[in-house]
Amino acid sequence: MPDAAGPAPDVVVVGAGIVGCATAAFLAAAGLRVTIVEQAGLASGASGANSGVVQHPFDAALAGLYAVTIDLYRELSALDAGFRLPAAPAGLLFVTRDAGAAQRLAANARTQLPGADVSVMAGRELLELEPALHPDLVACRVGMGYPVAPAASTYAYATLAERHGATVRLGREARLAWAGDVPGGRVVGVWVDGRLIPAGLVIAAAGPWTPALVDPSGRWRPIHRRWGVVVEAALSNPPRHVLEEAEIDAALAGGAEDGGEGGTGNGDPDTRGSAGRRAPVAREFSLSTAAGISAVGSTFLPAEPDPAEWVVPLLERAAMFVPQVADAPLRGVRACARPVSLDGHPLIGALAGAEGLLVCAGHGPWGISTGPASARLIADVALGRHPSIPSALAAGRFGSPFADPEGSPA
Repeated sequence: MPDAAGPAPDVVVVGAGIVGCATAAFLAAAGLRVTIVEQAGLASGASGANSGVVQHPFDAALAGLYAVTIDLYRELSALDAGFRLPAAPAGLLFVTRDAGAAQRLAANARTQLPGADVSVMAGRELLELEPALHPDLVACRVGMGYPVAPAASTYAYATLAERHGATVRLGREARLAWAGDVPGGRVVGVWVDGRLIPAGLVIAAAGPWTPALVDPSGRWRPIHRRWGVVVEAALSNPPRHVLEEAEIDAALAGGAEDGGEGGTGNGDPDTRGSAGRRAPVAREFSLSTAAGISAVGSTFLPAEPDPAEWVVPLLERAAMFVPQVADAPLRGVRACARPVSLDGHPLIGALAGAEGLLVCAGHGPWGISTGPASARLIADVALGRHPSIPSALAAGRFGSPFADPEGSPA
């Protein structure tokens, strides 16, 4: 039975994270009737529970998205919607006890970010810059990184979407409605609570749950969940910089995942994160501070964890780099499922054999750093502006569950 609550939307966006809310805001501002459907709450996934840093992903395929996202955040900051990007980056410190690792990171950073402020420091020089650090550390400093409250940009875009007339439906799970009720062909809207919301276009922006929305059969799985646990602490003298552990010197090296290029989307990317970085299934130190609360993390786990079990391991690891963490009052612990694609890059655009459906998901840990630019791209597709989507980001690069192996509709 069709939903009779008002006129049918032009577009239904499934997912109320940073990508879904930004997409809805752009479309609603262009005059389209938009409905957002979200099974939980605003920013309930990685958009609200990750560490909360807007930073360059050190990946050539994502660099353009990051640059556009910074511009979009500057525009958002001027709109009195509850979000402010800091005027200048806080600076990112890759910290280590291995001077060689710091030098390698610096060399990679200079290669990938020509003209960037990159330096290696230790001893008194480092402690004068960042007194909160352990005195035995060496650091590679890169002049980038904007700490923000994790959910702030998502809430701001949701606010803008509603200002322009978009409807937000929370706590509602959606499934695609197909013409003739047969998957493949044309999507005609979504089913929510047994009611059809008809729409000319559906945009799947549901993060790690996007593959199940698009293809409940399980054949198409180019995006997997990698669970991150973050502990919130109130430090008396928090570091001014964004801190990350530098022991994995591939952190700044680009490259595809194993089995990523040209795959069918059925493989598993094991424990790799974005940019070819092998993300540990245990603890890896990071720390960023926004609004007086420090987010200490983090993990990339293949299965949903009990966050409480990770509090002590994460804090013990963090105290090796920032000693005051050991005695800091805790404000909570949170976990989120990051949507990691097989090659670490988001999927943006259409799928063969699925007219009326667009996909924008798979941003891994880079959602708030690249999501708004991705949303701008998918909104431009929806508006018929024919933006150029790089092949490395095309939604169909892992095939389509609705097309035969040659790529034509099934």
